[in-house]
Amino acid sequence: MIKIKNLTWQPGTPPLPAPVNILVGKTKLAGTQVIDADYILGLIDSKITSSNGVQTVDSETLRIIYQQIQELSNMGDNEQAQLLKEFVDTELVPGNLSSGMNFDEAFEIWKAKQMQKAVNDFSSEWGLDSKLLEKSVSSYSTSLPDAVPYINELISSIDFEKAKNQTAGNRLRHIMILTEKLPNLIAEVRQRYN
Repeated sequence: MIKIKNLTWQPGTPPLPAPVNILVGKTKLAGTQVIDADYILGLIDSKITSSNGVQTVDSETLRIIYQQIQELSNMGDNEQAQLLKEFVDTELVPGNLSSGMNFDEAFEIWKAKQMQKAVNDFSSEWGLDSKLLEKSVSSYSTSLPDAVPYINELISSIDFEKAKNQTAGNRLRHIMILTEKLPNLIAEVRQRYN
């Protein structure tokens, strides 16, 4: 059996196939629920309990949460599923979430921190200004997948001496390689954490 993951559209890839035609007639699905990240966040928020000022979850509820996250992955949104699983594993299970915050708010804050870390890591690797790269990622539009916002400012901000990756040998080659990588990196970060 072949499993297909990430069936959602990504910048730079062909468009998704046309939707399946709706059945004509009196056929009706009853009791269906769309499994998406919002549904899972709501499920988790309704199932967790508070103990000593932190959010906790019992083993049976955790099993159900993992099952729903796997379902989200199977439905074609593997990246969101992996983020949710990582958040549950690193924040909820160890008891790192304050009971004073909603689960979905905590998840959004965590995602923003993860995006900031990815931006900082890439910035230090290539000698870029991290605030400018973050601004570029925030301004990126999937409707223009090859357009890098603030590209000129980003290129001007490069400090080749501070770059951890100096395999290009000189600043000019470094800029050429980076200019080629930037659209994909920005699209990837934006898609993963947005």
